[in-house]
Amino acid sequence: MDFAGPFWPWPAPYHVAQPLYDPTLYNPNWKGATIMTDLTFVHLSDLHILPEPDDLLKDQRPGEKLRNVIRIIRNMTINPDFFVLSGDLANDGDDAEYKRLNTLLDELRDFDVPLILGLGNHDRRLPFRRVVLGEEATEESQRYYHSAMIAGLRVIMLDSKVPDAVYGDLDAAQLAWLAEELRQPAPLGNLIAVHHPPVFSTVEPLNEHCLRNPDALAQTIAGHHVHAILSGHIHYPHLTSFHETISITSPAVAYMIDPGSQHEINAKDGWGFTLCSLRGGQLYANPITVHSYDNLS
Repeated sequence: MDFAGPFWPWPAPYHVAQPLYDPTLYNPNWKGATIMTDLTFVHLSDLHILPEPDDLLKDQRPGEKLRNVIRIIRNMTINPDFFVLSGDLANDGDDAEYKRLNTLLDELRDFDVPLILGLGNHDRRLPFRRVVLGEEATEESQRYYHSAMIAGLRVIMLDSKVPDAVYGDLDAAQLAWLAEELRQPAPLGNLIAVHHPPVFSTVEPLNEHCLRNPDALAQTIAGHHVHAILSGHIHYPHLTSFHETISITSPAVAYMIDPGSQHEINAKDGWGFTLCSLRGGQLYANPITVHSYDNLS
C-alpha cells in the first residue's frame, strides 16, 4: 500500500504546525521517509505537594501521584531532554511543602537533564526561592521568570502569580523582558510556559481563573517563532489556537477536573502529564492521563 501524499505525516493528537526548517527531512515516499526528533520533553503541572507523604488533598496523596508519573516516564522508551513544571508545585506554599517537593524532585534530577520550574497561584515565591533554589530573596513580590537555551530551543518560563488571587497576569516589566528574549536568536525557535492559560476554559466557572491580559502576551510574541504556550492551572488537557501560536494546557498531577462538566467544577480522581517532541521544526504534544470516574470532595 502506498502511503505517499497528504496522509503523511500522521498527526499526533496535538499537532502544532510550524514552518519546517529543512523540507528534505520529509520524503514523500513512505518507505524512505525520515523524521528527525530534535528534542523530547515532559510537561508537568499542578503537583500541589503537601508536607508529609500521607497528607491528603481531596482524599488523594499528591506525592504518590507524582511518583506514579515518574514511574510511567521511566518505563517509556524515551530519554527526555528536559522537564517543564509550570506551577502549583506546592499546595500552600510553605517551607515544609517545598522541602518535601525537593525530595521528590531528586527523582526527576536523576534523569540528569534541566528542570524548568515555574510558579502558580498556590506557590509562594520567598519559600520557593529559599528552599528549592537556595536563594536569599527578600521580596515576595519579585516575580520568578527565566529562560534557558536547550540544544537550540529557547524555553521561557513566565510568572503569572497574583497574590491572593486565582487568576493571573503578566506585568509590564516581565513582558518587556520577554520581548527582549524573543529578539535574540534561537535556532529551533521558542517555547513559553506560564501557569495560567491565556485562553478561556471550556469549563465555564474556570474562565475567571485564566490569564487576565492575554492580549498583552499576544502582542509581545507577535512576529516571533513561538511553538506554543504551555500552561496548567485548570487540571485537564486543553488545546486551542492563540493568535500566531497555540495554547496547550497539561493535565494535572494532583487530581483532574472533568472537561465534560462544562457548567460546574467536577474534580475527579486521576493524574497526568504531557509528552512533547520537537520533530523537524514541528511540536507534537501528547497528553497522557490515568483517571477514574470517581468524584472527589
